[in-house]
Amino acid sequence: MRIISHRTVVICSGLFACTLMVYLALMVLSSDIQESQRRYAHNTITLNQTVIYDSLQALDDLEKLDINDCSETSLTKMRQTVYLSSFIRDVGLLQNDLLVCTSVGGVLAEPVTLDKPSFTSALGYDIWLNQQLVIFDFLHSGVVIRRGNFNVVIDSSTFAPLEYGDNQWELVSNRTSKDVHLAGTQGIYKDTNSPIYEEVTDNYHYFHRCSENFDFCIALSLYNYTLFKNKTWFLVISILFSLAFGVLASIFSETLFKRHNSNSSRIRRGLRKQYFYYQIQPLVDLKTKRVIGGEVLARFKDPLGELYPDQFIHEISALKLSWPFTLLMIKNALSDLQASGAIQKDCKISFNIFPNDVENNNISELKHLPEVKNFSGNITLEITEDLKLDSLVAIENINNVIKQGFEVAIDDFGTGYSNLAQLKSFRCQYLKIDKSFVFDLEAGSIRSSLVPHMVDIAHKSDLKVIAEGIENIMQSKVLEDLGVEYGQGWMFGKPMSVEKFIEAYQRTNKPDEGSSPKPL
Repeated sequence: MRIISHRTVVICSGLFACTLMVYLALMVLSSDIQESQRRYAHNTITLNQTVIYDSLQALDDLEKLDINDCSETSLTKMRQTVYLSSFIRDVGLLQNDLLVCTSVGGVLAEPVTLDKPSFTSALGYDIWLNQQLVIFDFLHSGVVIRRGNFNVVIDSSTFAPLEYGDNQWELVSNRTSKDVHLAGTQGIYKDTNSPIYEEVTDNYHYFHRCSENFDFCIALSLYNYTLFKNKTWFLVISILFSLAFGVLASIFSETLFKRHNSNSSRIRRGLRKQYFYYQIQPLVDLKTKRVIGGEVLARFKDPLGELYPDQFIHEISALKLSWPFTLLMIKNALSDLQASGAIQKDCKISFNIFPNDVENNNISELKHLPEVKNFSGNITLEITEDLKLDSLVAIENINNVIKQGFEVAIDDFGTGYSNLAQLKSFRCQYLKIDKSFVFDLEAGSIRSSLVPHMVDIAHKSDLKVIAEGIENIMQSKVLEDLGVEYGQGWMFGKPMSVEKFIEAYQRTNKPDEGSSPKPL
């Protein structure tokens, strides 16, 4: 009986291990499919939005140049537009709906009648997909965007980096009640009246996402039989491993546990399940000690515990989740602050922005957010010093958001690569001195002697200075005497909940408050 009982336990354990391994293998594959579909959709939306935004900005600029003919002066202006764009390869001028000249080809021997556009967007611009190009004697195609009397040409290779794996995909225009097929496999897209939709069944994985700024959607679908066909090796190996139900099952369980509890997985889940939350650290006028705003700082807590910023910030960037993370912080914080009814128009609320979101121009989306449009105060974007920002694209993107009404601060100044020329090219409003310099003020170290030079650099560049990490009256007084306008630090308040921040803000901004408000 003991032998039979033992063998029975072994067989049952083996069957259980085998079943569990196969099930977990399928779950892992399903999760990977979902994550990859979201990533493919995000990359498609981001690239297409960036190209369209760049093109429309160029078309708007061309209309302002008052170009009415194909003179050499006009062609030069058109060529300048091509040179300044990241994506545009040619610019054309139309007269009476006829293409008469282009920046590359010059004056055409015969005006060209354009075909009917692939579709017309809600913003009033026409788009041709796979349009045969005049400059290549109609032997090469590209994407053409027209608005008014000008069109721009985007090389089809611009979209070559987009990947969809084993998924079938479709790009549609959702301007009208009937979606218009643009590219890919027709019939993939499901009209659910939802900008983001995901569906997983026994037969397939489906995901679509629509642009928040322009009228197009990308849909991806992967049938499970395709998955099994391409991943047979994975399933076979999983079954073989499951036969060794003892040690191998334990190893697999331990691996799965570690993966589930890794920082990267916790961060991904945190974005989906809102485990990220925020606190606000007050920003104080050093002369009056009045709270004039605050910096929104991200925090994380899930059922496994807390992750500190130095544990998740770099991981978020490595996972290419910086923009969804930033949007979550901005939307939640601005909604809560505006709902309080206490925010005045001079209140400054700042958010940290990842350098790569400046480089790829994700920040251009901010002006379209309802939370941004409805916010009563001022919004400051804090950009940490980074070598990537020393580029014409980054500078142009930063200056564009400044034109849109945002303020920009260079964060942690003195620890990175910024210099006077770079600060001038950014046209930013604030410079934040890193707390490490403030900590050394009392010690009289060499680092502390650099603070007056930093303040001088900022003021000569017409920038106001914010000092971080102020912990006592001595530091505050030294910085105030140096002409530093604003300060943050534990002396004025640790990062706090939005409710406590509102209390502090209202307490130091009462009309009947004395000229020297008390520290928080």
